[in-house]
Amino acid sequence: MKPILFILTMPFEDGPGKMWVCSHCAMIEGALQFNPHWLQHLDIRRIDFPKPRQQVVELLGEENQWLPVLILENKRNITDPVAIINHLASEFGGAAAHP
Repeated sequence: MKPILFILTMPFEDGPGKMWVCSHCAMIEGALQFNPHWLQHLDIRRIDFPKPRQQVVELLGEENQWLPVLILENKRNITDPVAIINHLASEFGGAAAHP
C-alpha cells in the first residue's frame, strides 16, 4: 500500500467571499514540486476544505481531520508539514526541509 497524503484543494473559501490557502498544505505542495519523483510513491488526495472530510474520517476517525496528513501503514500518521517532508525525503530520497 502506498502512503496516502491528504492535502487541501487550494484556494478555498472560508467565509463569504474570503479565499484562502493553507500554509501547511502549500509547504507540502512546494516540496512535491521540487521532488516530483515522490509522486510515484504516494497516493495523493486533494480534498475540499469543508468538514466532515469523509475520506479522512473513514481512515482516521471524526476527530482526526487535520490536514495535511500523511497516512502510513497501520494508520500511523504524520500531520506536521516539516515532519511529512522529512519523512518523504528519508523514504524516497530528494530534498528535505532545511532546519
